[in-house]
Amino acid sequence: MAKNLEIYQQFAGLFRYPRADFVEELVELRNQLEMLHLGDLIEFEKYTNYMLALNLREREEIFLKTFEIQAICHLEIGYVLFGEDYKRGLFLAGMKEEHRKRDHDCGLELPDHLSNVLDLLSGMDDEELVKDIAELALIPGVRAMLSAFDEKQIRGRLELLKKKQEAIVQEELNYGNPYRYALDSLLKALEADFPGVPEGRQDQAAGNFIPIHRAEGGEISVCALARPAAELVQGD
Repeated sequence: MAKNLEIYQQFAGLFRYPRADFVEELVELRNQLEMLHLGDLIEFEKYTNYMLALNLREREEIFLKTFEIQAICHLEIGYVLFGEDYKRGLFLAGMKEEHRKRDHDCGLELPDHLSNVLDLLSGMDDEELVKDIAELALIPGVRAMLSAFDEKQIRGRLELLKKKQEAIVQEELNYGNPYRYALDSLLKALEADFPGVPEGRQDQAAGNFIPIHRAEGGEISVCALARPAAELVQGD
């Protein structure tokens, strides 16, 4: 079993709509990362320093402008990996079932939202499932999210918005956006706990990573992460 799984529940808070206790949670996460010696914390310090200088309303504003209003990237892992493909629906259904089995309340977000998947990971004791979720969904998903903050990607996005004559909200948030540093820090932690995930998975939507719940003895078994069988998925 990978170490430090509990840290992912704390990371999850970074990718939820900011709450009144955000500062306390952020400081606690920073302290935990320092204690665990999870590599270079320069990127995380950039995020921390930026967010601590803001008040709650300003934190809410930057969250909305990053992930909701003309979003730089999306936080739903299934969408990031599969887009509108039918596999996203299968992935979403699988994640929903895993949350249900653990009585985990996803709140207002979907089951495949980054914060909910991190919460799920932190409380799991199925070693094979933990490894698969981390290596086949979280790591390639976070890599893809992080790539959306690449300068070339940002420039292309802004040019597209200009061509559509759409309002651009605070262009300066596109470059040096603090959530870039948060995602980078999360990725470093994941790669430390689950090393060796090929970079190529980022651009291949994690291959055929789909949760399939197999019935055994009339009951649904633990989620199996596998390629979908042809008889289960039409059109594959």
